[in-house]
Amino acid sequence: MDAKTLIACLEVLPATQAVLIRGDHGIGKSQIVSQLNEKKGRVLIDVRASTMQEGDVVGYPDLEKIKTHGVASFALPSWFVRACMEPCTLFLDELNRGLVGVLNGMFQIVLDRELGSGLDGKPLKLHPGTQVVAAVNWGGSYTVNEMDDALLSRFWMQDFKPTVHDWIVWASASGVNTLLIDFIRTNPTHLRPTKTVEPGKKTPDQRAWVKLDETLKHAGIDLEESGGNPPDLLYPIAMGFVGVEAAAALVDYVKNYDALITAEDVLDCWSKFSKRVEELTMEKRLGLIEKIKVHCATNDWSSNQMLNLKKFFDVLSGEAKMNLFTSMMSTNKSENLVRFNTLVNSEIMRIIQQANALDTKK
Repeated sequence: MDAKTLIACLEVLPATQAVLIRGDHGIGKSQIVSQLNEKKGRVLIDVRASTMQEGDVVGYPDLEKIKTHGVASFALPSWFVRACMEPCTLFLDELNRGLVGVLNGMFQIVLDRELGSGLDGKPLKLHPGTQVVAAVNWGGSYTVNEMDDALLSRFWMQDFKPTVHDWIVWASASGVNTLLIDFIRTNPTHLRPTKTVEPGKKTPDQRAWVKLDETLKHAGIDLEESGGNPPDLLYPIAMGFVGVEAAAALVDYVKNYDALITAEDVLDCWSKFSKRVEELTMEKRLGLIEKIKVHCATNDWSSNQMLNLKKFFDVLSGEAKMNLFTSMMSTNKSENLVRFNTLVNSEIMRIIQQANALDTKK
């Protein structure tokens, strides 16, 4: 399931329904949970099952209460108590890396939404607005514990496999460097390996590219400003995050970045870049259309930007015009779409009529 579909499903599930997200490391499972939490307006409680002992879940003996009341009593963990007091997203990360005793405690939380037993004999129950969301790494390359069918049956479970487009849209909205985004858009196979790699080999993933972006910003390295002359530290820094092959490809990309055109170049500086756009191959024009589609999905365009887009539209071939139109229509920015449709509708109808006429002759 891709990111857009997964988020849409999570938004409509009731809080009392536990969720399990399975997938590779570094693909953004935690980020999906964070996005859900923000939209629901709840407190996020991040619990790492892999770092816990059994008592960290089911509680430790409360000796003072035992002395006073003569009844076995356990002090429950603060994170669980808080999830009982107010609406929360209780995020059980790396659930299948937990010890057997930890998994048994988690089972009671997922199954009954409760833990422990007070002096009145009643367990402490999760708040009705608290949702349990678990995430696990999934696949033969991970050292994890099996989760039995009784536990799995309590979850709404999905295998999460975000697309390259999912990451590009998220990265654009999150302020990841434009050059890094353009690199992945042009070289999607470098987002993460698509084939099995040898154990221990450093390879890229979605999280690694974000970490690289954060590190370059921390170091004061602006890749866009260094186009054509990549800084000496770029390769060794990138290699530590994304591996040898992806780092080398990135350095080569930066060397040639001055020759690339961005969505902002078209929308904000059309007069400056119009001649270069006209000289682009069909493949590069389609790549530029993809950049504009992503920009449309994450920005509200000004009147001047819309007029520049119309000028870009006018220099395209009929096939490319239809590609731009359909790409724009697949986004959710209704205001941008209405204004763009007003500008190009007559030309689109003419192209469609011509295509229909050719089909009729055939």
